[in-house]
Amino acid sequence: MNPAVWIAILLLFFLLFAGNRRRGLRRRRNRQKGKECRSPLNQKNKKKMGKRCVVSLDGTFSSPVTGVLEGLEDNWLSVRTGKNGALELVNLEYVNKITELPEKKK
Repeated sequence: MNPAVWIAILLLFFLLFAGNRRRGLRRRRNRQKGKECRSPLNQKNKKKMGKRCVVSLDGTFSSPVTGVLEGLEDNWLSVRTGKNGALELVNLEYVNKITELPEKKK
C-alpha cells in the first residue's frame, strides 16, 4: 500500500484513542478537585437499597455489576451479586449510572 494511506489510517486511530483518553483524564482531574458533588448521588442511591440494579462503571475495560444493592458508606457501594451471593464493593467515583431492574413476574 501507499505510505500516505498508512499514515492517514494511523492518524485516524491516534485521534480516536487520544480523544477518549483526554476525556477520561479530564473527568479524573475534576473529581480530584472536588468539582463533582457526590452527596446527591448518595441520596438517590439510598432509595434503591434492597433492589436489584445494574451499576455501570467508568473505564474502557470495566463491565457493569448486576446485583442487589446492600449498603452505602462514605463513597463505597456494596452489591450482592450472583447466585452464590458474593459481595462486591464499588467506589462511587467510578460509577456512571445505576439502573433499577424490573422485578421478575412469578
